[in-house]
Amino acid sequence: MIVNPRVPARRTLAGILSVLLGCMLLLTTSSSAPRLAIPEISSLDDGTSLVVSGILVDFRSYDAGIENFVLMDPCSGMTVKVICSKGIGPPPSQFVEIGDEISVKGEVSTYKSSTSILTDSEGVSVLRKAEFVLTVELLSTNWLLFEGDEFVIRGILMQDGHRLCDNDLEHSVLVISDSVSLSQFDGREVLVDCALRFDATIMSLTLVVRSVRLDG
Repeated sequence: MIVNPRVPARRTLAGILSVLLGCMLLLTTSSSAPRLAIPEISSLDDGTSLVVSGILVDFRSYDAGIENFVLMDPCSGMTVKVICSKGIGPPPSQFVEIGDEISVKGEVSTYKSSTSILTDSEGVSVLRKAEFVLTVELLSTNWLLFEGDEFVIRGILMQDGHRLCDNDLEHSVLVISDSVSLSQFDGREVLVDCALRFDATIMSLTLVVRSVRLDG
């Protein structure tokens, strides 16, 4: 009987190559997940892999390490809930803010006709910060999603600093502040750190300003 000592080594090598091939297939499948818009998600089957982006309009953290947040499609105003579990990297709560444009890579999950996206912290990234995303027009159109939220928005202060306008000056919102003299920024392009409120006494949206800095 002749024993070939190279046979076990060959089998081991074949096993390693099989595992590596499987990992490469998984990576290829993951990287090829289609990029879809939020309105398209509701028609997908459970477990479908996808990449979706939207504007962050709500965020909640839980003791178990789970973080839930809501993304809005800026064109349709439709939203989707994202359920984010712990990953190797930092949780989204450490690097995302309301108004940021977020990209999420995950899987579709449907429960009682409600569609969500399941992901982990490695599947979440920031495409653009809020000051490059939010506009007065966007806030005015979707104000119910942003009411009570704090964020940074870019615009031009006009009317002695009493209104913040988009750069085209076609849309504006009332601004107030107890801590900042807004008139000194009149006619200037600024970054405003503020919170959105609906003032029922005057039936108007209002930005309550915490700080202002010149843009650039």
